[in-house]
Amino acid sequence: MLVLHASAVEIGDSAVAFIGASGMGKSTLAASFATNGFRFLTDDGLLLEPRQDACYVLPSHPSIRLWDDSQDALIGVEVNIAPPVQFTRKVRFLAGESVAFCDQARPLRRIYFLGENFGSPLEFVSMSPALALIELVKHSFLLDIEMKDLLAAQFEKLSALVSQPLCYQLNFPRSFDSLAAIRQAIVEHSTHENKVQ
Repeated sequence: MLVLHASAVEIGDSAVAFIGASGMGKSTLAASFATNGFRFLTDDGLLLEPRQDACYVLPSHPSIRLWDDSQDALIGVEVNIAPPVQFTRKVRFLAGESVAFCDQARPLRRIYFLGENFGSPLEFVSMSPALALIELVKHSFLLDIEMKDLLAAQFEKLSALVSQPLCYQLNFPRSFDSLAAIRQAIVEHSTHENKVQ
């Protein structure tokens, strides 16, 4: 399977993934959807399983890690908190009634690479397969880069993934007040006619 540094949410019967470096807003977007009528599949480690009909997002641990500002804006006091871990100061919130989790695999419909300009207006920019491949490689988890067969298989799977009309750069303002409009735009864009075949 492919493993990417990304979050993912369920929209309709499909999955939408958010990819970017740490601090770009992946978890905030996932939590925003999960607390507003949608379900999240993963917060950080995105597992992709290529199947005959599509590439599927597999659910991971039912929790979301957030910084204090995202926590204050999105999470209610009734949400259960997991024990802290040493590698991050983020607080980990467990899925439940207030933070909805999808425990079933969903076909991948869109990959949104999060733009790094925090003041950008909301826009979706189609990415070429070559650029999307570079970005996917940058955000892939590989346990052993010396295993040439594994690397070859990884590149083959990533190349097949970017050959589909999935990948867009998502530029958006990093403002909690804008999240409702951002969610609506993502829903509309991801359910547009340009779907995975």
